Amino acid sequence: MANLQKVALVGRVNVGKSTLFNRFLSEKKAITSHVAGTTRDRNYGICSWGGVDFELIDTGGFNEEENFIDKEISKQISLGVAEADLIIFVADGKTGIMPGDQEILKTLKKLKKPIILAVNKIDNNRLRFNLPDFYRLNVGEPYPVSAANGVGSGDLLDAVMATLKKNKKPRSGKKIKHEEAKIKVAIIGQPNVGKSSLINSLLGQNRMIVSDVPHTTRDAQDIELNYHEQKITFIDTAGIRRQSHKSKDGFETESIKQSFSSLTRADIALFVTDVNQKVSFQDKKLADEIVKSNVGVIIIANKWDLVPEKDTETAQKYTEYYYGNYPFLKWAPILYISATDKTNLNKILPLVVEIYHEKFKKIEDNPLSKFLKNIIKKHKPARGRGVNHPYIHTLKQVGVNPPTFEVKMNFKAYLHFSYLRFIENNLRYKFGFKGVPMKIYVAKSQNKQDIN
Repeated sequence: MANLQKVALVGRVNVGKSTLFNRFLSEKKAITSHVAGTTRDRNYGICSWGGVDFELIDTGGFNEEENFIDKEISKQISLGVAEADLIIFVADGKTGIMPGDQEILKTLKKLKKPIILAVNKIDNNRLRFNLPDFYRLNVGEPYPVSAANGVGSGDLLDAVMATLKKNKKPRSGKKIKHEEAKIKVAIIGQPNVGKSSLINSLLGQNRMIVSDVPHTTRDAQDIELNYHEQKITFIDTAGIRRQSHKSKDGFETESIKQSFSSLTRADIALFVTDVNQKVSFQDKKLADEIVKSNVGVIIIANKWDLVPEKDTETAQKYTEYYYGNYPFLKWAPILYISATDKTNLNKILPLVVEIYHEKFKKIEDNPLSKFLKNIIKKHKPARGRGVNHPYIHTLKQVGVNPPTFEVKMNFKAYLHFSYLRFIENNLRYKFGFKGVPMKIYVAKSQNKQDIN
């Protein structure tokens, strides 16, 4: 995406920037609401119009309040504007020109970047009579648009493309063909465990707002980076907390839906926890959701720098504690890190790449046949219900992502589920599959007995 021209949506709070962002992308990527300050971090998406692509940046709304979050939003806006080739200044056609509009434009004009004026919320012909007043902003022709129903969006996009073409740089000469990042990594965890700090430290920039206020991150953010020519997309998500603790403004529920949805498109999940906090019921629920999604998993034990009086056995004690609380994730590696002082941060990306390749590992029939004979000698198949003793004929890998194995045995016997766990544990010991879920089922003629 670095080769694409960038267009930033800028304006006051509640003028409809995120709704316009979603309209241009033809998807509901940004959370929208009537609550001021819903958008906080910069949100990015690829917009296509007239056979040409550009990168659209949704920014938070400028607010005159002086609390910490508003100041951080202003920093994110400034960063978004700094990298943009074109600015779409969005005004509210219902309220008309406000003092804040003039102040923002005064700052934007100093940047010497092209500005297009979009007057949003022009939902009927009556409101069009207000348009001439917007010429007072002295940024050219005002383009009437209704982000809610799409009226005028085509004319606005035509103006965007004409301006980009006029001001194009060598980097954006031809249409760029985009490829999906090969590895998608969802960052999941409760509020205030350090997810956004982790992203900022990995990128080496303040890409996400970091605050002690729960649920600072709202939109699920796709953030790309390259690691040794391997594209990785991190999906930073909102913190997921208990139902009783959710805010009543509505968009936290929508944020959490986005967080869980990110698992469905991820290859790997970074399950971020605060190593100084006891494992809670909510942590276990999150871990269960991650397991159900069949993604690779790395458990991130963050804030390791705050653990007092560490010695050579401290990490092992914590490992036993984690696996004791997440027995169904014993195959997931644990990294003890500090997003603040960057302890062990350099181990995350190599492990992400390693686990991704483990998901597609394929074991041939011959080594699996030898493996099966060895484990049967070690421990004969245990019988489930019924009186017939189980006899395993073959063990074959029948799929990848996740690795899936078929155990074929005699028809009238049942294998105890613990033996399937025994097979899984030994497969991992022999062949690896670090950080990867595994499926094993029993095939007997036409019926199957699944490990899960």
